[in-house]
Parts: sequence; C-alpha cells; structure tokens
Amino acid sequence: MADRQSLENIDRNGAEKRSYSVSEAAEILGVSKRSIYNLCASGAFKSVRIGTKLRISRKSFDEWLDGSD
Repeated sequence: MADRQSLENIDRNGAEKRSYSVSEAAEILGVSKRSIYNLCASGAFKSVRIGTKLRISRKSFDEWLDGSD
C-alpha cells in the first residue's frame, strides 16, 4: 500500500498534483496560512490566484523547500 505522502500528492482523478493549496503548504511547513500568504507575496515560490483561491506551484514550492533556485 502507498504511504501517506504519496497519497497526498495524488488528486481525486488519480493524477499527480501539480499545485498545493495554502492549507496544504501550511500543513507541510507547520506554519500558519498567513505565513504562506506572506511567502507567496514575497515571491518565495510561484503561485497563481484563481478566483478567490491561491494555488502554489508544487515544483516551485518543493525546490524552495529543498533550498534550490
């Protein structure tokens, strides 16, 4: 059986997720959603607003988290 991290990276249609929600990113880092909004505003990683929702590029976030540019 797949581990929890693998399952979290799969969307409802069985495809690999390409973005994180603010809540998902906050949970990964163990910080508040406000901290994630501040990181997005500072350009720490790529994000896009879709209506009222903010989606964070998984690739950009993971590279930032790993310390890559």
